[in-house]
Amino acid sequence: MPRVATLLYLSNSRIPSEKAHAKQILKTCAALAGLTDLLLVHAKRQNREWLQNVQNVQAFYALPRPVARQTVPSIDVFDPIARLPLGLQDLGFRFAFGLQFASHHMALAAWLAGKTAGYYYTRDSLTAALCVLLGKRPIFFEAHTFPSSATGLRLQKWLVPRLDGISVLTTPLAALYQALNPRRLTIIPDAADIENFNRVSQAAARSELQLEAAQKYVLYVGQLYAWKGLSTLIEAARQLPQAQVLVVGGTPEDLPRLRAELHASGVHNFRLQGFVPPTQVPTYLAAADVLVLPNTAKAAISRLYTSPLKLFEYMAAQRPIVASDLPSLRDILTPQHNAVLVTPDDPTALAAGIAQVLADPHLAERLTRQAAEDVKQYSWEQRATRIWQFIQSAS
Repeated sequence: MPRVATLLYLSNSRIPSEKAHAKQILKTCAALAGLTDLLLVHAKRQNREWLQNVQNVQAFYALPRPVARQTVPSIDVFDPIARLPLGLQDLGFRFAFGLQFASHHMALAAWLAGKTAGYYYTRDSLTAALCVLLGKRPIFFEAHTFPSSATGLRLQKWLVPRLDGISVLTTPLAALYQALNPRRLTIIPDAADIENFNRVSQAAARSELQLEAAQKYVLYVGQLYAWKGLSTLIEAARQLPQAQVLVVGGTPEDLPRLRAELHASGVHNFRLQGFVPPTQVPTYLAAADVLVLPNTAKAAISRLYTSPLKLFEYMAAQRPIVASDLPSLRDILTPQHNAVLVTPDDPTALAAGIAQVLADPHLAERLTRQAAEDVKQYSWEQRATRIWQFIQSAS
C-alpha cells in the first residue's frame, strides 16, 4: 500500500471555519509539520458564506508554515437547515450532523483502505474507531469531551483500550478517561501564538477599531454557545455602568438568540461585534481593559473539559483576566496569581471581579505580568513537541 505521510491527522471538520476547533487543528498541524512529515485529511464541505472567499488558509490563520491537506467528500446540508425557523433548526442540525458524519466516514474508509501512514492522529472518536476497524496502527486520539449518553460511553469503553494513546486537555478529563483503562494517557492543553499578541498599544488598537479612547472596555472573544456564559455577562454588564462590554465572535445562528436576550434585558452598555477574522483578534484584545471568561458551571464541557484558545490568547495579550472559577480553568489559572476567579453563573460576582480589576491598576498589572510569564509554556510549538514526543514514546 502507498505511504502518504509519517503522521496522518484525520478530521471531519470543514476548513476554513468560524469554529475554534478548525483554528486549533490548523495551528496544531502547522506546528507538527515543523517536526515531521504531516498530512491533514479533512471533510470537503462548502464554507460558510462569509468564508467562501478565503483562498489562502495559511494567511487567514497566520500559520507559520503551509499545512499539506487532503479532502474527502461529505454531504453538506448545514446551510439549508440554518435557514429554517428557529423551532425546527435543532432537529434539523441533528439530522445534518448525522448525515455529514456518516457520509464523511464512508468516504474516509474508502480513502484509507489503500493507504498507510507512520502514525494516525485524530480528535474525533468515530474516526479513531474507524481506524481500529480498518486495522490502522498506531492510533492516537485527542479527547476534547467525555460522552454523556449510554451509547457514547459504550463506544469509548470499546475504543479506549484499543488505542495506542490518548491525550486530553484538562486534569478532570484525564480522570474520566483513566477509568477506561487506556494504554497511555497524557494531558496536553491548548495554546496560543504568543508572539502575535501584545504587538500594538491600547491606544493604537482603539484608533484602528474606532473605539473611544477614554472608555473602559470589557472584552469577550469567542463563540456564543449557552455554556460560554454570555447570559451571566449580560446581567453583569447591568452592574457596570462605568464600562462598555464588547463581545467579538458568533455565527448567524447564535447572534439572533443573544440579540433577543440582550433586547429583553434592557442592558445598553453591551455590544455584539460578530465574527472577525482570526488575524484581527489580537487587535481587539489589545484594545481592552479587562478580558472575561464567564463560562457556566452547569455544563460538563465548560466545567471539566474545555481548554479555551481564548484563555491562552488572553494571557498572551497582557490584559487582566476575570474568569469563572472552574476545575477546567484551574489547570491554568490561579486566583489572585494570574487572574481573578469568580463564582460561576453569578452576575454580581462577575461584575465585582471586573470592577475590582478596573479600580486597582496595581492588581491588574501584577496579574497581567504573571499571566504573560505563565503562558510562555503554552505556545503551539511546545504543544506540538509534547504531542510528537508522546506519539513516539507510546508507539
